[in-house]
Amino acid sequence: MILNRFAHLVNRILPAVMFVSLIVVSSCKKKETSEPEPTGEVTNSEINRWIADTMRYYYYWNTSIPQDRNLDFDLDPEDFFETLLNTPTDRFSWIQNAEELKNELSGVIKTSGLGFSFFRIGEDGAGITVRYVLEGSPADAAGIKRGDIFTRVNGVALTVSDGYVQDYEPLVGNETFTLTKGIINGNTISEGGTLSLTPVEGFQENAIHMEDVIITDDGTKVAYLFYNRFLDQPQELVDAFGRFKAAGVTELIIDERYNGGGAVDIAALMSALIHRGFDINSPFIQFDFNSNFRDETLTYADMFGAANEPLVSATNLGLNRVFILATESSASASELLINNLQPFIDVIHIGGKTYGKDEASYTFENSSPKFEGENDWGIQPIILKYKNKDGGGNFVNGLTPDYQISETVPFAPMGSRSDPLIATALGVIDPSMQVEMQRQMDIGRRRQLPGVKLLDEANKDLSNPRPLDVTRTLNKTPLNLR
Repeated sequence: MILNRFAHLVNRILPAVMFVSLIVVSSCKKKETSEPEPTGEVTNSEINRWIADTMRYYYYWNTSIPQDRNLDFDLDPEDFFETLLNTPTDRFSWIQNAEELKNELSGVIKTSGLGFSFFRIGEDGAGITVRYVLEGSPADAAGIKRGDIFTRVNGVALTVSDGYVQDYEPLVGNETFTLTKGIINGNTISEGGTLSLTPVEGFQENAIHMEDVIITDDGTKVAYLFYNRFLDQPQELVDAFGRFKAAGVTELIIDERYNGGGAVDIAALMSALIHRGFDINSPFIQFDFNSNFRDETLTYADMFGAANEPLVSATNLGLNRVFILATESSASASELLINNLQPFIDVIHIGGKTYGKDEASYTFENSSPKFEGENDWGIQPIILKYKNKDGGGNFVNGLTPDYQISETVPFAPMGSRSDPLIATALGVIDPSMQVEMQRQMDIGRRRQLPGVKLLDEANKDLSNPRPLDVTRTLNKTPLNLR
C-alpha cells in the first residue's frame, strides 16, 4: 500500500524529516551513523537546498518548480520558499518556525481568546463584533461575550478601505492591546469604557465550545454542537455524542461556522458517529498525490482504527440527515465533513459558501542538529487533493449552501433560537415552527443598526484554514478511545 511505500521513501530520501502535519511517518527518524555531524554556520544555501529537494519530490505541483539555474539559493528561506510555489493556484503552502508550527497544529497557541468579525459602520467606519470567546482565556476573564461590539483598538477608530479594515493588527499580535466598548443606543452606537487584553502563551484551545439538546414545538429532540476546530480531542467528541444518544436525539445540528479545520481522523470519527449504516470497513476518503505516488482510497478503519468499531457503533446516532452550519470561515476538515458525509446521508448546509480548501499539506522539519533555533524551519507544502468515497470534491471555490443565510449584528447568543442559521435549521426540522423562526429572524434584522453590515471579504481574510492532519491514520495508530 501507499502508506508503507510512502514511509519507506521518506526514510530513504529524506531522513531529516521528523514530523508532518498531514502525514507523520514513525519510521522517519534521524539516521544512525558514526560519522560526526557537520559543524559550522548554516547558510541560506544549505537550508534552501533542503527545501528545494523536499518540494521537488512531494509538492503536489512539483513539475511547476523552476529549475535550479533559475533559483537564487542565497535568499532568505521564507523568500526562497515563495519562489517555488505554483501561484496563484497554490493558496495554502507555507513556511514557519518548526516549533511554533507544531504547537499551532496541536491547538497550543498564543492568544487573547477573542474570536471576532468586522462590520461596517456608515460610509467608511468599521466595528468589531465578538464571534466567540475561548473558555479560560484573558477575554473570558474580562467578561467578554459573543455579540459584544468594540469601536476602537488602542484608541484608534477603525476604517475601511477597498473592503478591508485598517489598523486592527494589534488584535492578532503578541502584545497587550486596548479595546473601546461599543454601546447600542436605539439606532446608534456610542462609546463606553475600555478594557485591555494580554495574549498568553501555551493556551490549549478546546474543540467543543457548546453542546445542547433543543426540543422543538412538536417534541423533536435536536442535538446541537458548536465545534470550532478538529483538534486531537477524540474522547471529548465521543463523550458528547454518547450524551446525545442517551438523550434520545433524532436530529443533529453541527455548528462549524468559524471552524478552520484540523485532523482528518477526527473528521472521519465525527462522520462515523453521525450517519446510518456505519460500517468500519466502508471507504471514506480518496487521496490524490503527484505522480511520484499511487493514489489511495482509505476506509474508516484506516482513518481511526478498527479496534474502535464497538464504541463508535454503540455511540453512532444512525441519522438519515444532518444540518451543518458553515460559512466563508469554514475550511479544510470542516468542508471535508460536508463533502465526505454526502455519499452516506442528506447533508443540509446552512449559512454561506465555504472557504474552498480541498487540499492537504505535509509539514517537514530537518532533524540535523545544525538546523536548530532560527534555522529550524518547518515547511508545509500542499501534497494532495482529497475526495469523498464516490470521487466528489474539487471545490476550490467553496461549497454552496442549501440555505443562504447571513448572520446579523449584533450576534445572537451561541446556540440561541434567535440565531438566523439555527432558526433556519429548526424551521426545517419542525415545519410548525417556521412562522416562529421567521419571526425570530425578522426581530434580529430589525435589531440590526442602519448602515451596519458584516464585511464578508475582510472576515474571510481573517480565516485561518488549518492543514489536514492524518498523523495517526498513516501511522496505523488507532485513536485511544474508551
